[in-house]
Amino acid sequence: MTLQRFRAIGQGLAFTVLTLAVLGPSATTARAAEGRSTACFALPTDEFSAKAAAVLGHLVRENFRRTKEFKQIDVRELLNRGAQDPRLASVEEAHKLLADGKEQYDNLELDAAIEALTQAREELRKSVGRMGAGKEYVEILLFIGASHILSGDSELSAEAFREVAMFDKRKTLDSKMFPPSMIEIFNATKSEVAASPVGMMQMKSNPSASEVYLNGVYKGITPLTLIKVPEGSHFLRIERDGYLPWGQLVDFFATHEEKVEATLQASPGLAQFKKNTKTLLGDLDDDPPKKALVKFGQWLGVDRLVIVEVKQRKEEISAEAVMIQVEPPKKLAFRTATFNITNSGFLSRGDAFFSSLYRKVKMPPVAAGDPKRDTGPRVAVASCNSDSDCATGEICDSSSNQCIPYAPEGDQIYEKWWFWTIVGGVAAVGAGAGLLTWYLLQPEQGAIEFIF
Repeated sequence: MTLQRFRAIGQGLAFTVLTLAVLGPSATTARAAEGRSTACFALPTDEFSAKAAAVLGHLVRENFRRTKEFKQIDVRELLNRGAQDPRLASVEEAHKLLADGKEQYDNLELDAAIEALTQAREELRKSVGRMGAGKEYVEILLFIGASHILSGDSELSAEAFREVAMFDKRKTLDSKMFPPSMIEIFNATKSEVAASPVGMMQMKSNPSASEVYLNGVYKGITPLTLIKVPEGSHFLRIERDGYLPWGQLVDFFATHEEKVEATLQASPGLAQFKKNTKTLLGDLDDDPPKKALVKFGQWLGVDRLVIVEVKQRKEEISAEAVMIQVEPPKKLAFRTATFNITNSGFLSRGDAFFSSLYRKVKMPPVAAGDPKRDTGPRVAVASCNSDSDCATGEICDSSSNQCIPYAPEGDQIYEKWWFWTIVGGVAAVGAGAGLLTWYLLQPEQGAIEFIF
């Protein structure tokens, strides 16, 4: 082997090291972000455990939704694919009308803006189950109110703002976008809504154990009794895997208890979904994962699959959770835990349990149970400005302004002794590689050949 050939090989290796040093981490991170599509399910072992499974199912999805390491797929939309749902056309039309109304508002063509925005509001009212969290609806109402104020009609603007305050009682107007006079009217209207009489609303669904959303905010699992509901118009939405979302606009009067019963329509993918999930439970700790789990993940088209097996007996819930890699099949994590559903720390402990599938966390302590306490869960959905806006066991996430279960993190990695040992070793290797690279890239000082 000649010295020239040796130098060429060395230069190639040096270039590769430098390329990996510069591009490697970002490229790896990008591939990880793109390749971690995830689906999460909590499945009951029997009918008695269905409601507990629905609560934990919502909790695990919200947990993975707010974690940037994973890209959670919309399983319900996947199962609903191919359904003939005219509400989707209404939502699309509302988006177009909203864009037109905003453009007319910017051009101060107020009559045209009010007409387009009012039509957009009516289109969304026809598609309650498909409105999602209702951000577009609130935006429409705000522009309607602003247009009426600029037109000199404070009464109609107050009506629009009243709907906003009813839909989202914590909504505030940005002083950079709205003039002081408009903010004053909005705040006065919000105070009136806050003083409205309240009542109770009973929710039932067929099938039961479905998620209930009031004005876009998750409230719990059917059968469910909502308390302290302000008098006025409210948007109700009920969802469950394998069924089209149900929605209705309810005019609620606090003088009597409202009873709402919803019948959900099966989605095109329900039969296949039931067939594929029938054999998932049991032996979740196997490694490599059993074929049923892998096939289910392949059917969903995801890279990661999280399955939670839920069993409830009286007030105690037993949960087994596994996270697997679909291709190549591999068990990534397996955890077990027991919870008391009447315990005030149930949500925070459950959230920490799911976080432990991908991160080291400390489980919050078990708080003293209080069966008389309203245990209707609010998980990562309530808007907030501070921790005082959230329920017991929740904190306000400053990045999303939403209430999330409190789950203290484990020790930071930089607090570990072995972390600095690794950092020192990597630095030493890097320095050695840099010195070798510098030597190999020096200009050749002759044409001496070594023949072996």
